[in-house]
Amino acid sequence: MHTLINRPLAISVFAMGLLGACASAPPVNSLATVAVQATVTPGDLLATHSQAIRMRTALQAAGISAEVISAGRVVRVACATMSDGTWGGLGVLPEGARAANDSVWRIRVLDVGDNDREAVNPLTDPLPALSWSGKAAYTFVPNWRELGRFSNLDPVPLPRDQAGGYHIVFSRYLVRCSG
Repeated sequence: MHTLINRPLAISVFAMGLLGACASAPPVNSLATVAVQATVTPGDLLATHSQAIRMRTALQAAGISAEVISAGRVVRVACATMSDGTWGGLGVLPEGARAANDSVWRIRVLDVGDNDREAVNPLTDPLPALSWSGKAAYTFVPNWRELGRFSNLDPVPLPRDQAGGYHIVFSRYLVRCSG
């Protein structure tokens, strides 16, 4: 009986270990691939909503100055860990660099953050060859029923040189963290 009682516990612990091993963030001290979502402005940090407070707190804790923020060097970044999972945080661009929304960069992961704290990490260099991030993964087919089709969406295939670098997240291509 002792073995039967512990078996479900052992299976539960094993399953939690497997779930914990799933890639929810790039490993610390690694280079990951991220897409720029938006530049963080000083005005964004003045807001009183929880996201602004989290960003403000994280930037202060990381020692990021108001000058760096005013220079447009702080950006929100994200990448796909799987089709329904993303990781992101704040990236700090190298001095003199600018980044357009949906541009793809390498980021040095020194901090993965958590549910209560934004990660703040340095961006190292752009990856202009990965140009598909942020683009729609499907097109709408208005006459799908007339065509006898099962779905009203057509997938938008990635160009060959972009294949394998993205996951579809919320119907858009988002660069894979480990691209």
